[in-house]
Amino acid sequence: MLEIFEKLGLDGRLIIAQAVNFFLLLIILQRLAYKPVLKMLKDRSDKIEKSLEQVKKIEEELKNTEESRVVEIKKAKEEAEIIIKNAYESAKKSSQESIEETRKKAQEILEKTKKEIISEKERSVKEAEKEIANISIQVAEKIISSKIDKNQEKELIDDVLSKI
Repeated sequence: MLEIFEKLGLDGRLIIAQAVNFFLLLIILQRLAYKPVLKMLKDRSDKIEKSLEQVKKIEEELKNTEESRVVEIKKAKEEAEIIIKNAYESAKKSSQESIEETRKKAQEILEKTKKEIISEKERSVKEAEKEIANISIQVAEKIISSKIDKNQEKELIDDVLSKI
């Protein structure tokens, strides 16, 4: 094999020495540079994986937070609708009660007024009856041209009133 190298113009010992030097350099580089670089790359890869996992966790938490926020907003809207509905019903009920109370008061005033009118009418009728009776007595006195005493006058008034 050395002959082949010699024909090519190469020194075989030099090639073998260079090959040994190359393998020694490879071993030294592997121990001194390659392993630390690989370790550094592995550490970097681990950091990237951890960061990706943290990003996934944060995204999940964000998603859960968003869902919670949506649920809370929906719940708050429902509670607001219930409060508004209750307030509306309360106002409607209060309005109905107020209207009913006003109707009752108006009915009471109407009844009271009717009673007063009836009472006034009866009083007026009685006064008219007495006035008619007095006029009748005066007419009768003039016709008879004599005086009637109080007892007779009262009997005449009662008699006239009962006929009317």
